[in-house]
Amino acid sequence: MVLALVLSSALVHALWNVLFAKVSRGPAAVAVANATGFLLWAPIALTRWRITAEAVPFLLFSAVFQAYYLVMLRRAYARAPAHTVYPVARGLGPVLVLAAAVATGARLPPAAVAAVALISAGVWLTATGEVDRRVVTWAVPVAIALAAYPLVASHGLRYAGPATYLWLSLAPITAGSVAASLIRARGFAELRAELRPATVATGVGMIVAGGLTMAALSMVEPSQVPAVAALRETGILFVAPLSWLTTGTFSRNAAGGAVLVFAGVALLALG
Repeated sequence: MVLALVLSSALVHALWNVLFAKVSRGPAAVAVANATGFLLWAPIALTRWRITAEAVPFLLFSAVFQAYYLVMLRRAYARAPAHTVYPVARGLGPVLVLAAAVATGARLPPAAVAAVALISAGVWLTATGEVDRRVVTWAVPVAIALAAYPLVASHGLRYAGPATYLWLSLAPITAGSVAASLIRARGFAELRAELRPATVATGVGMIVAGGLTMAALSMVEPSQVPAVAALRETGILFVAPLSWLTTGTFSRNAAGGAVLVFAGVALLALG
C-alpha cells in the first residue's frame, strides 16, 4: 500500500512540477494554485479531523518548509528548466534525509541504505551532462526543503491525521500568498486573471501529491522515512519522458539512470 501511494505521489508531483515550470509563476499564479489546493482539500481535512496539541510545533516547522519550498522552486525554475533542476533537487533529497536520520540516531536497515544509494545515483546519472554549477546552486535549497519536510511531518503525524496535518501546514502559505497578491495588485484583478486551467491544475496536483505523501508517511516508522523519500525520487522517471516529448532529445544517461532508479525501487519493495 505504501509503495503504491508513494509511486502515485511521485507521478503527480512530476506532473505539477512540469506545469509549474511552464506556466506563470508570478505572485498571483502562486496564490491561485495554493488556494485551489487548500479549498479542494478542506472537506477531506474537516471530515477526517484529528489533531492534538503535541502536533503544533511540527506543524509550524512544516508550514515554514512548505513556504520555503515554493519560494525556492519558483526561483530555480526562473533560472533553469525543470529537467535540469528536478533531477538534482530530487537526487539530493534522500541523501539529506538519510544523513539527518542517522544524525538523530535512527537505525536504518542495510537494504534501505543501498536503495537510497541506487536511486540517488540513478537520478544523478540522469542529470549528468546537463547540470552546471549554477543549476546545482539553485537546486540545493529545493533539495533541503524536500529532505526536511518528510522528516518533520513523519513525527508530527503521530499527533494528527494526515489529511488534517497537510491542510493546516498549507494554511499559512495559502493565506500569505493570497494576501500578498491582493495587497500588491490592490484588488482581485490579478487573481481572476490567473484562474486558468494550467494554474488550477497545478494547485490540484500540489494537494493530491501532498495528500498521497502524507498518507504514506502516516503508515511508516521514522526510520523508514529515508526509504519513502528515496522512492519519491522516481518522479524523475516521469519528468524525463515529458522533457523528451517537449524537446525531442534522448539521453543515454537518462536511460541508464532509469535502470538504477528502478533497481532501487525493486530493492525497497522487496525489503
